[in-house]
Amino acid sequence: MAYEMGGGNTDYDPSLMGLPSNTFQEMDGSFLDVKVADLTPDDGGPIMKSSWHVGRAVNPDHMPTKLRRTGPPISRAKLLDVNNFAGSLDLVCQTFKDIVEEFEPDVHQFFPMTYYNSKGTEVIGEGYFMVICQRISTLHETLCVPPLDERGRYKSTSVEESPDYQKRDKSLDRKVYSTSKIGGRHMWHDIKNAGPFMFSNALGERLIGANLSGLVYWTYEEA
Repeated sequence: MAYEMGGGNTDYDPSLMGLPSNTFQEMDGSFLDVKVADLTPDDGGPIMKSSWHVGRAVNPDHMPTKLRRTGPPISRAKLLDVNNFAGSLDLVCQTFKDIVEEFEPDVHQFFPMTYYNSKGTEVIGEGYFMVICQRISTLHETLCVPPLDERGRYKSTSVEESPDYQKRDKSLDRKVYSTSKIGGRHMWHDIKNAGPFMFSNALGERLIGANLSGLVYWTYEEA
């Protein structure tokens, strides 16, 4: 089984629906000035200089160290263990970092962050901005439904205008990941399925077992 994970989930308190409790803003430095260190193209999607979540390390210059959380105070909406800033999961707690590094030490980047209240006057917590530094192709070549396109990408994530495609039985759709392509890796971005933060079965189960607030996940077949 492969996991896709995200952060910022406030289901622990349904009354928070719609409140911007997980919005963060830089107080020093600027994420817009943080650049991907290696722009060498590969057979995946384009690598933009200011795209931090493409599976490549970033240059630490201009990386913020202080973030202000807007929205209700922590007395109303607690600080989550796992949040999102510019991706589905990039602000993580010490426990998350420690677990990841048990599986893949010195592979990914974790930049220390201090979180402040909405006025920027009081420290409300600490964590890390996480950058996944593995960029690989892991979709199974023959078991996905609909099948991968000619570029090896999952068709349900791309625009497909053919009548047959639109009329297909979507209940049969399957996104399957390849065990052999994943190899011994535990956290990665898939170059043919841009966006998701992907985790191995072992790492995913450990993170879920840690009961981290804000964590949300989806499971996919692996073969």
